Amino acid sequence: MACLLLYVLLLVFICVSCTKTAAESVPIGERELPDMEMRNATYTLARGSDEPLVMQAAAITIYKGNRDTVLEGVTFRQGSDLSGSADLATVNSDNTRAELSGNVTLVKTGDDGITVKAGNLVWNKDDNSVFCEGEVLVTYGDGTVIRAIGFSGLPDESLYEFSTILEGRLEE
Repeated sequence: MACLLLYVLLLVFICVSCTKTAAESVPIGERELPDMEMRNATYTLARGSDEPLVMQAAAITIYKGNRDTVLEGVTFRQGSDLSGSADLATVNSDNTRAELSGNVTLVKTGDDGITVKAGNLVWNKDDNSVFCEGEVLVTYGDGTVIRAIGFSGLPDESLYEFSTILEGRLEE
């Protein structure tokens, strides 16, 4: 009897452990696979006369065509003036827009330095602008701290705007 019970339990265990999940049941030809995956990778993007943007990520997933490139656990630096990090970055296929999300930090050093912390931040290459629709915490080089909802800026020109300031005050 004990042997029969053991046999039944073993059979149940084998059946359960071999059952496919929904993601595994998709035929390989129907699943979109990335063209390249890299772990603990460094990626350098250089264009024109600008200093190269050096990105380090725990994982980089690249798709050919019109798909976005996804970077997980990313830090980045451009020269000595601009750096930052995010849990996730999604860069569109023509490198003209990047969406950063999860513990986003953007730091611009120098006389007009600024640190931006947000849950998400979008960068547009066309005008080198950044914006955030959610809550943002901005610390200026002089120590001024602003907490706001909605933020946009042109870091190259040190011009920044807030939709609604929740805490802090800007002096003109």
